[in-house]
Amino acid sequence: MKIGFYIKWAKNSIYSDGNVIGDELYGEQLCKVIRRKYKIECEVYAPNYLPKQKLDLMIYLNDTSPMHEFAEKHIIYIQNGYGEKAEYLIDKLIRYNYNGYIFFSKKLKNIYDNKYVHRKLPFSLYLPFGVDTDFFYPRQKRDDLAFEVAYVGNDIKGEEATMKYIYPAINFNFGLFGNWKLPKYRFKIWKNFLIPKYKKVFARISKGKISQEDLPYLYSSSKIILNCTLPVCIEWDVITLRTFEVLACNGFLITDIVPSALKMLKDHVVFTTGGQDLVEKIKYYLHHEEERIKIASKGYEFVKNNVSLDNRVDQLIKYINEVL
Repeated sequence: MKIGFYIKWAKNSIYSDGNVIGDELYGEQLCKVIRRKYKIECEVYAPNYLPKQKLDLMIYLNDTSPMHEFAEKHIIYIQNGYGEKAEYLIDKLIRYNYNGYIFFSKKLKNIYDNKYVHRKLPFSLYLPFGVDTDFFYPRQKRDDLAFEVAYVGNDIKGEEATMKYIYPAINFNFGLFGNWKLPKYRFKIWKNFLIPKYKKVFARISKGKISQEDLPYLYSSSKIILNCTLPVCIEWDVITLRTFEVLACNGFLITDIVPSALKMLKDHVVFTTGGQDLVEKIKYYLHHEEERIKIASKGYEFVKNNVSLDNRVDQLIKYINEVL
């Protein structure tokens, strides 16, 4: 069998000047495990990297309509949030007539399943994120990545969420990574009126993109890692992949509140409502190292035992075999 994962953006985003596409990185991790465990040919494809021969199956990580010229069968496995209501998104996906539907959100799956009751549609699978524990595991601490607080991400969360859950870290030794470049304006004077305060500050202090190889060292070396969830993913109740990757490296995480994360990880991470609450919690855990290490250790053990990518791939392959 030959399987492809398709992203609708250009491949090799980690080496580009733009945002790193998490869908691409996750697709590569899935392919690595599929090749290792099942000896199945698997690769990530994109508009700038298309299959040269027709595949048995293409799995779309974004809302891309099936490309019948490139594969015999087609499955959707949505990987990110969209600026539309969940019901509208599901209606659009159903019109594409995929051979299978996989969701990283139980809410999305439930909406789809309610429609499936009345129509002869393929049954769906709930498949949350899994972490590649062969890559994300505790590493030796590095002085160049040993910040009091660190955050990795791009400027896509919106001003309100960014000001609540990321900006308060500027009061500390803050390692900010990602694409935080200012937009280019034709007339410089407009910068003073159009650009929010956080954008100016973050453009100045950002250390730029961090290599994938350095991520586990950052999570293992910094005292506190922050997580800020895309608002639509909070609405869809999705625990982000970064949450699990940080914990797999024995990292200490402070995150905003996602209902399922609050239920599953209440003893393994620290939750915040942002703003002054975040500042106070950063101060507290910087000065209570034993408590911080204890919480991180619980998170590490939980992810190692329950959230491996190997398990997710087993579920994926079983679903593929049942559907196709």
